[in-house]
Amino acid sequence: MNDDIAIVGLAGRFPGAADVWEYWSNLVAGKTTVSALTRGELLAAGVPADRLDDPAYVPARGVLADPDLFDAAFFGITPREAETMDPQHRLLMQTAWAALESAGLATERPFGRVGVFAGAGFNYYALHHVFAQPDVVESQGLLSVVLGNEKDHLAAKIAYRLDLGGPAITVQTACSTSLVAVHLACQSLRGGDSDVALAGGACVAVPQQAGYLYETKGIMSPDGTCRPFDAAADGTVPGNGVALVVLKRVADARRDGDTVYAVIKGSAVNNDGGMKVGYTAPGIAGQVDVLTRAYASAAVDPATVGYLEAHGTATEVGDAIELAALTEVFRRGERQCSIGSVKANVGHLDAAAGVAGLIKAALALHFRQIPPLAGLKQARPELLDGSTPFIVDTLARRWEAAGGPRRAAVSAFGLGGTNAHVVLEEADGPIPPEPSAADGPAELIVLSARTPEAVREAAEQVHEYVRQRPDLSVRDVAVTAQTYRRHFPHRLAVAARDVPAALAGLRRARVRAAARRPRVVFLFPGQGAEFPAMARGLYDHYPSVRADLDHGAELLSPVLGLDLRDVLVDDDPHGVVHRTDVTQPALALYEVALGRLLLSWGVRPAAMIGHSVGEFPAAALAGELADDDMLRLVATRGRLMQDAPEGHLLVVLAGPHTVEEHLAGLDDLDIAARNAPEVTVVAGPPAPLAAFRERLDAAGVPCRALPAQRAFHTRMMADAARLLGVEADRVPHRPRTLPVVSSVDGTLLDTGQARAEGYWAAQLRSPVRYHDALLTALELPDPVLVEVGPGTALTSMARQTPQGRGVPGFAIQPRPTPRADAADVLAGLGGLWTTGVPVDWTAVRGDTPARRVALPTYPFARTRHWLEATPPPAPDTAEPAPPHAAAGESTVVGEIVELWGRLLGSPDIGPDTDFFTVGGESLLFIRMVNQVQRRFAVRIPMEKLSARPTPRVLAELVTA
Repeated sequence: MNDDIAIVGLAGRFPGAADVWEYWSNLVAGKTTVSALTRGELLAAGVPADRLDDPAYVPARGVLADPDLFDAAFFGITPREAETMDPQHRLLMQTAWAALESAGLATERPFGRVGVFAGAGFNYYALHHVFAQPDVVESQGLLSVVLGNEKDHLAAKIAYRLDLGGPAITVQTACSTSLVAVHLACQSLRGGDSDVALAGGACVAVPQQAGYLYETKGIMSPDGTCRPFDAAADGTVPGNGVALVVLKRVADARRDGDTVYAVIKGSAVNNDGGMKVGYTAPGIAGQVDVLTRAYASAAVDPATVGYLEAHGTATEVGDAIELAALTEVFRRGERQCSIGSVKANVGHLDAAAGVAGLIKAALALHFRQIPPLAGLKQARPELLDGSTPFIVDTLARRWEAAGGPRRAAVSAFGLGGTNAHVVLEEADGPIPPEPSAADGPAELIVLSARTPEAVREAAEQVHEYVRQRPDLSVRDVAVTAQTYRRHFPHRLAVAARDVPAALAGLRRARVRAAARRPRVVFLFPGQGAEFPAMARGLYDHYPSVRADLDHGAELLSPVLGLDLRDVLVDDDPHGVVHRTDVTQPALALYEVALGRLLLSWGVRPAAMIGHSVGEFPAAALAGELADDDMLRLVATRGRLMQDAPEGHLLVVLAGPHTVEEHLAGLDDLDIAARNAPEVTVVAGPPAPLAAFRERLDAAGVPCRALPAQRAFHTRMMADAARLLGVEADRVPHRPRTLPVVSSVDGTLLDTGQARAEGYWAAQLRSPVRYHDALLTALELPDPVLVEVGPGTALTSMARQTPQGRGVPGFAIQPRPTPRADAADVLAGLGGLWTTGVPVDWTAVRGDTPARRVALPTYPFARTRHWLEATPPPAPDTAEPAPPHAAAGESTVVGEIVELWGRLLGSPDIGPDTDFFTVGGESLLFIRMVNQVQRRFAVRIPMEKLSARPTPRVLAELVTA
């Protein structure tokens, strides 16, 4: 069994970086993003002026942008609940969504049990902002406040808000938290408790604009810089950040076609135990053990690792012990290993530090590039003298393979001694882009969000993303947005062949609100919409359309004496596209092919309306007529109508009553169609129709002649209707599987029944009551109209109806171009999707190869949810003046005994008490020494005191 784990998604926010890609760019550039805070920023954040004036105060921190902003509504959280919630919980929640999006998993499709393994730093927000306001706690209720702030609920809350059903485990091991979370997530995947796992952590210490007091020999840097493995390294710098990775079993990732940034070969976790100087001190034996077991777990020789992301806190003791442990485990060989630490760039991110290093190492493997160790001035001697296999890089360099797979490793060592080490191997490198050709197939980019403003922001983000990558494949952008993102109610869609077209469309696309259950109405146009080569582009691009047209053309070729592809695909070399006996079967064939294409894409109509001959493809799609029977019947209809006496049609832009007034005395004329309230078609013999037109012109009634040479849907079709009825009655009619609205009387023909005998004869002879049929269809809840055929006549007439003016309407082929552009069909499909119509994106894509790309993630609303800190009463921090030089040793001993008692909480402190025997540890020891130095304004030689750490010895050093 292969126990390898794939990293398939990444998300995070770091000092100076809004996402992992900006973070990686900063790392490659060797950029340090720790902020030097100004006095104004510090005072505004509530740092007392006297603290700023302390020479030991260092105004530096890795600052996270806008931790007070949160999209509470996205997660169904009230504003009050959001402002009382730990910002670490909030940011992890948003980062979890972004991570799932980056992995292509934030969709409506189920993808198994998703585990959450995460931790956070100390909750300063609860301390200074929430519990400092008892009225807020009282109004919200203590339980509600605890649920929003207690670490116990961090992982479970993410699982609840994102509906994730795997294990939800909060991990807390201090600085190693997020890398331990990764280790536990891998175990969960291997054990089958999870199919996907989120792992990481967050650290948001507030106020962010706050530095720290430097303590000699402490872990913090005296100058606000963190220089791991530098000969002059003297401490770390705090920083804030949040990050998560998405993990899957490698076999599952390969099955699902995921981008795999790196493979986790193995990992290990342990604790130093008590065999070290103090609780907060590192232990070399524990580090050697965790390294050894990690490589055994991975079945990897450490000598094959080319890059090691170290814990690297830049403390003198910490770096020395880490290098010693690494050197013991890594044997010297031909391959050197570059060592680095991201703390040099962003500071120490506490609970998020391990995953920050993991993301750095994974992207180094992915991009085949080793980033530099930022800020390095002079490497430690053991990195220069050849005594270790490690080197440091001061500039980014290409990572050349050395006779095997590239490998990296990551360490994180927590205060308290919980150590973690993870071994990585390369997987997928960056795939060279395949730019979209200007003459290539069109693609459909779809974007959505919970609000109109958010979808506009998403469009702007994708616009910028595409603009910066002109060699990007529009197809890859389209497939990522279609298939690998959740679809929200507010939507836009852009059909484009190439990057310039996509850029233009993203800025001007209309945003629509999707209905819950829109009812699609197919509209099939009749004669008059046709033009040469109307099917050419779709014939070339869509195999199903090509197959339908080929079959229909070959079926009707003996009947018509010509190949309909000459009209539909070629440029009509015989000039017959407008001849009735050719036009009608051509339109019927083309429209049924288009309708089937939409059906194959998951667009299911709630009703269909056909205008004149357009009612035949509607009947075929409804299952009433077999396609072949329908085409033969339409060919017969067209021939019979072509053989009818000459006649003409006149479109009158007036209502039926006005038309009937002007028809008085012209008994040879009939109303052939009622298309809209003010659109009526009159037909009949040429002479009476000419007289009618003169009346209209004299009355100022607009009208225009249609090119047809026959008077369709009038008494002049009586013989054709009779003969068609005989043919139609011979054709098998089956019960409908889709509803159709009759254009004969405007009634809804529901499913489960067939047409009445004589229907098609009556349909030919009767006026087309399109307006009445449309009104019936518009009674459906949330109707959406789509014109399935060439032109926009039917959707345009729908907009002339008061009931249809606010109804979305789309045309599949709105432009009578010589080449039917597939972009028009996709634009129509995109329009349907924006109204809420479900679309089968896999069917739309077909077998066209495409890959996911790392599109910008969801643009969360930037709403401030923040309780202002309530400053506590100022304590009396004034220290007594330093004693006069003549003060005796006994006085100093007494003050030191008192100080130790306060620090240790013990009354049993005497002049000869050993600091460490009464429970003191190294970090507290350093703090105690620094307080004594400030109290007495002296420097204490730490090494002398460490030998005998008692109040009496310390007093001797003070008074020396």
